[in-house]
Amino acid sequence: MKIKIFMMICLVFLFSSCNKWLDVDLADKVTEEKLFGTPQGYQEALAGVYSTMASPALYGQKLTMEDIDVLAQYYNYDGIAADYEKLKKYDYEDSGSQGRILAIWRGLYAAISGANNIIKWAGSDNKVLDAPTKNQVLGEAYALRAYLHFDLIRMFCPDVKKSPKASGIPYNLQFGVSLPPVYTVEENVQLVVDDLKEAETLLAKDPITLVKPYEMVNKNMADKYVARMNLYGVKALLARVALMRGDKTSAIKYAKEVIDAQRFRLLDFANADKPETEIDMLFSDEHIFSLRNKNLSDYTIGLHYPEVIGNSTRFAYLPFVNISTTYEGNNDDIRYIKWFSTVNGSFVKYNVANKDKFFPKMPMIKLSEMYLILAECYLGKDDQAAQTYINTLRDHRIRNNSHWTYLTMDYIMQEVKREFLGEGQLWYAYKRLNLGIQTSSGIVGMVPPSDKIFVFPMPLKEIETGNRN
Repeated sequence: MKIKIFMMICLVFLFSSCNKWLDVDLADKVTEEKLFGTPQGYQEALAGVYSTMASPALYGQKLTMEDIDVLAQYYNYDGIAADYEKLKKYDYEDSGSQGRILAIWRGLYAAISGANNIIKWAGSDNKVLDAPTKNQVLGEAYALRAYLHFDLIRMFCPDVKKSPKASGIPYNLQFGVSLPPVYTVEENVQLVVDDLKEAETLLAKDPITLVKPYEMVNKNMADKYVARMNLYGVKALLARVALMRGDKTSAIKYAKEVIDAQRFRLLDFANADKPETEIDMLFSDEHIFSLRNKNLSDYTIGLHYPEVIGNSTRFAYLPFVNISTTYEGNNDDIRYIKWFSTVNGSFVKYNVANKDKFFPKMPMIKLSEMYLILAECYLGKDDQAAQTYINTLRDHRIRNNSHWTYLTMDYIMQEVKREFLGEGQLWYAYKRLNLGIQTSSGIVGMVPPSDKIFVFPMPLKEIETGNRN
């Protein structure tokens, strides 16, 4: 019941930017006092934020396997559905594109409001929560606030290395109806780091420090530690943020801390040499932070599978393209043979066969990303170390892997492309590195890098009602 109350509070914020920034009546105080009147209520409130994030409107679909991966050109440029025609061309001025962008903007800020409400109540709570529980709740809430703002920055701001003083986004530091100020891009990123450092301190005694989730046979039990923001999720996000900033020293530091903690492990091929119902398609032992959603199979089927309707067949809305080329036709690459059907080529990564044993999850941060970050950061600084990290990752992806003895950024980007299908990370990598994006269209070819393709315009309704210009 309490989670439903919290979701209603979030929904009020989601659909309420008509007159000015979150111009709404706050949820009844008595209802909030009831929600935050017990330790369980705080857990329900956190679950509400995670549920909002895992919804198809956000990371369950739009920000991962759908809109963001359309921008990364994973899909057949000439074969995707008409609904994505403007998006694939980076036409953000189109009314349909603006509707998509507005929904993302409102959805993320609604989740931020949920995190801020938890921070408000837990921060002033001296009776309901004991000290360890209070630190855990606040730590997760601060980390979630940082994660959500960071992705808004990645979508709506120019790259911080190129335009640090450019106008950024509102960074919402408190729950309520006030209009948050717009900061510069570099100030936005620093606020993310500040929230993460606060979370790192609060989560110093996170229960995950006492266990190794990958050792748990029951992955649902492991999810209690990784299907939420945790200490190592904070460190991994700090590595991701530092890389975007160009702070390779900090990126190396945090990525190594995650790896050296030995709470996660790269794929063991023995776990893939099993019957279909016994295979963990998502490599859960590598998940540092993921979101559970039992409907992920439905989402991927709706997007990536053809549908038979009577005597006719509707083509997939988002068909993948050149997958054999992406994986170099290498049947020893576990991603190639397990994420795509060997029968009909369908994308099966999220179409989990045994949902009781492997509950469907969307990876938000994975151990493999730490190896890729280290390979990139050491490239040109210590090429031997860079090769060691990329080869270690590939050893756990490709049987009988032949080690690379020569490494370039292009090689690393090829591995990034192979690694993050359906996860919404490739487009951000192109942006961070200011790289052109190759389409599958012989006519369009390479789309050159620019803010036109890498920066979403702030939604017109928010400019009109919040005086953002």
